[in-house]
Amino acid sequence: MNVNSTSSYVNNASSNKGFSGMASGMDTESMVEAMLSGTQAKIDKQNALKQQTIWKQEIYRDLITQINSFQSKFFKKSFSDFSSTSLMSPSFFNAMSVASTAASIRASVDSSAAVGSHSVKVSQLATASKVTSTPGAGKHDLEGTADIAEMYKTAMKDALAEERTISLSVNGKAIDVDFSDLVKEDAANNKVEYPTPEQIAARLNEALSKFDGITADVNADGKVVITSTNTDDKGKYTDEVKVLSSSSSEGLAMAGLTVGASLKDGTLTAAAAPKVEGDVTFDVDITYDGAKTTVQIDMEKVMAQADEAAQRAEIQRQFQEQVDFAFGENKVKMGMDTATGKFSLTTQYKTSTVMISGNNANKDTLGVLNGESNRIGIGGDLGMYFKDAFDADGKASFTINGVQIEVNKDMTISEMMRAVNNSGAGVTMTYQSNSGTFSLTSNNSGDGFKIDIQDDNGSLMASVFGSNGDSTTYETDLDAGTSTETKQTGTGRIGNFVEGKDAIFEFDGVTMARSSNTITQDGLTMTFTNTTDQAETLTVNRNTDQIVDGIKSFIEDYNALLDKINGLVDADAEYRDYAPLTEAQKKEMTEKEIEKWEEKAKTGLLRRDNVLEGFLQSMRSVLYERPSDAAYALYDLGIDTGDYTQKGKLFMDADGEAKLRAALESNPDEVAKLFTSEDGIGNKMNEILTGVANTSSGSPGTLVQIAGVKGGATEAQSDYTQRLSEIEQKIKNLKSAYELEKNRYWSKFNAMEKLVSQMSSQSAWLSQQFGY
Repeated sequence: MNVNSTSSYVNNASSNKGFSGMASGMDTESMVEAMLSGTQAKIDKQNALKQQTIWKQEIYRDLITQINSFQSKFFKKSFSDFSSTSLMSPSFFNAMSVASTAASIRASVDSSAAVGSHSVKVSQLATASKVTSTPGAGKHDLEGTADIAEMYKTAMKDALAEERTISLSVNGKAIDVDFSDLVKEDAANNKVEYPTPEQIAARLNEALSKFDGITADVNADGKVVITSTNTDDKGKYTDEVKVLSSSSSEGLAMAGLTVGASLKDGTLTAAAAPKVEGDVTFDVDITYDGAKTTVQIDMEKVMAQADEAAQRAEIQRQFQEQVDFAFGENKVKMGMDTATGKFSLTTQYKTSTVMISGNNANKDTLGVLNGESNRIGIGGDLGMYFKDAFDADGKASFTINGVQIEVNKDMTISEMMRAVNNSGAGVTMTYQSNSGTFSLTSNNSGDGFKIDIQDDNGSLMASVFGSNGDSTTYETDLDAGTSTETKQTGTGRIGNFVEGKDAIFEFDGVTMARSSNTITQDGLTMTFTNTTDQAETLTVNRNTDQIVDGIKSFIEDYNALLDKINGLVDADAEYRDYAPLTEAQKKEMTEKEIEKWEEKAKTGLLRRDNVLEGFLQSMRSVLYERPSDAAYALYDLGIDTGDYTQKGKLFMDADGEAKLRAALESNPDEVAKLFTSEDGIGNKMNEILTGVANTSSGSPGTLVQIAGVKGGATEAQSDYTQRLSEIEQKIKNLKSAYELEKNRYWSKFNAMEKLVSQMSSQSAWLSQQFGY
């Protein structure tokens, strides 16, 4: 790749404010550039040195990061810093595993556990104290009161508001015909008064009057007929009239027309006579276990009954008939008090849900709320379900385990439960929708944890949980391996209380009790999920696989670090033939060409670097030595260094792994000592790694002193930062010298051009005078 070595740092030599060979004809720009080339070369040299220094700093910083990651993973001095992979941690070499003969006993083990077997028998699980709502409490019956007058008023309003429009296409032009204003209330007969067929035809003629020869009439059958008298010279009818799908269903019914009906031989006869009476229906949606239907109560039939009792009975009859058809007989049942209008909706199965909804399901018409059901919904307001539990201001307060909680009737069930759970009372409140049961569960398992509930203002807790609950308490009997139960009924307390129980188990023949089902004993953590019929066995073994895998991981990461550093110190010095590119040179190259060039320009920058070679030698020496107080060296454990071409990398073949496993099984403490003793590999490696890559500004490592850590206190103090500052100053001085030289040269050339110009002018004048 050919790269022109000449360039300019910022300005170029032609930046002058004078002549440019205009009089002399000389290429003064090239001459000035040539005279400045010496200074320009010095600037380029310093810029190249600056770039190389930056690259070296980046390479060092990358190494600092990799070395510190390696140290953090395998070598840490402080016990609090020990990780699961730290070779300086005694627990790494004491990794244990445990196997259980029972699925109901889950077990884990730490490094303090001893190799061996334990027998465990679980006779009782720990439980948490709990308060649940008593039968009938915390439930919600779907009840209301049917107000016949309001139901009729609503139904009539809906009937009159119905859209009653048909859309016609007449010779390609769409027209709408609205019959809505022709429908009126017949208050005397509690019904809707519909227009006559003749009135329907008259309204159609009003709309069709724009079209000559097209009219509407009523035939002998009382049906609307649209006719056309327009024909061509061959007697063929020319008008086109068609009923469009944008017509409303009520509009079509009033005209007796159907979508798509059109003129045939000049005539369009309605499919049916116009609707002359209609349904005044009160509509509500009923949802049963997720299935939904719309119940339509015909209020004309209701109002036609002899008295209010009969009217209420008619509402019940129609409702029951429709829900039986939709959900099956008696799946949902309406109970109605015909004397008062009070009704209830119940389900055949206790776990089923029925809900009433829609715009007409409200307090005015039915005495219910839109969306109200026979189940408490946690998104519903407290006032919907427990309206009598609040004071006159709609507020209530209660105390749980000495913590007072305040709520109001506009809060949802969910918000009340969240307030309880976040109160610090030590309990968790939940609601089971299938059973309709509220519960308060202690956050701690075991006996001795009470749940005391008191209503302070209002009676919300008594409404939710019931006011005369039972009480069940337990006393642990280790000899019997169980807890003795004491039950009291009708205690007057809020909710049914069941005290928690301790877990009771035998561990190596000794009966014990704990408040939790998770127990730690002798370095062994057990979690009981069920009782056992017999003693089960937990077997603890040294986890040799985990230790071997950890050492293999160390070898892999150590070799990767060596590959990286060896690659830097052994690289050919290609940078000598690939100086850093100037900005002018980069403009002549593609991004890919620049990338390849700079890769070469960086290669060999740290060749034979004394700091890195010393670092490598120090690590190799530590790993080859046998600590004075250890029975093993690495090579005794099947870990070899290979020949000189491997440059200190570690290797462990299958035979070597077998040696390591044998040592771990027979003499684990001595294997651990190789890494963890005062004179062991761990301390020495940690000292070497800290000495070269410690990022603390108080005692920075050698590489950190040279390159610093970006953004850290060591950045400004580093050798390279100081060196870069010196280079920047040299570049600044050279740029100033460049500008002075350039101005001086152009000053002289400009003066020369001026003289040449004057001489040319004089020569021309003389020539003119002598007639040349």
